Amino acid sequence: MNRRIEALKAKMDAGKLVKGVFINMADPIVSEMAGFAGYDFVWLDAEHGPLGRQEILHHVMAAQGSGCAAIVRVPGVERFRLKAILDMGPDGVIFPFTNNREIAEEAVRSCAYPDEGGVRGQGPIRAIRYGLDSEEDYISHAYGEVFKIAQIESLEGYRNLDDILQVKGFDSFFIGAADMGRSIKADSGHHDLDEVIADICRKVRRKGFYMGAAIGPEPAAAKHVMSLGVQWAVFGQDARILSSGLKANLDALKDY
Repeated sequence: MNRRIEALKAKMDAGKLVKGVFINMADPIVSEMAGFAGYDFVWLDAEHGPLGRQEILHHVMAAQGSGCAAIVRVPGVERFRLKAILDMGPDGVIFPFTNNREIAEEAVRSCAYPDEGGVRGQGPIRAIRYGLDSEEDYISHAYGEVFKIAQIESLEGYRNLDDILQVKGFDSFFIGAADMGRSIKADSGHHDLDEVIADICRKVRRKGFYMGAAIGPEPAAAKHVMSLGVQWAVFGQDARILSSGLKANLDALKDY
């Protein structure tokens, strides 16, 4: 049993908002700080961020060691991208641009071993505590202990959402509102972003999946998305939090 993910589920099921922070900086101290500060999870961005394998590993260790879950947004659904990351023992993975059923199916297959209908290669390392745990026992339950999240962030993904929701294996869906907004603009604005977001939330929650979104750090933003059915949110980014803090620190003495 993944106790960190079970704790997140219990909090969501109790109607509380699960809160996380974006991590892009290489130093794992940032993830450790987030855990000590009380965040429920860190979102390790291996899609847009410069994080390599070693850095992801160290962030996973730091986050989990300080009491929060480590969820990795991977660059894509290809099996070769997933193997090493899954073997590090993260608590969850986020698949960006889950635009159609084929991508969704490949995502969940990449997390499963062949005897479960997947394509994941065998070679767990940290996930079995470097051999202190039984590898066979780990393999028998590994698929169910990874919180798998599909990110819907394009009109293509929105239009195919009903088909994507039929794919078995996901635990949650996440709205990529920024890219969805770009996609809507590229389509000559024939859709309203707020209406699309609300419709995604309705469909996802109706199917019984957990729902996530990115928000600003204002209570009103949290209240709004929760009214749509969102149960977990990520807000703030390590580099921006640091830069704004540095600027505020300097500005405190700007008259001297």
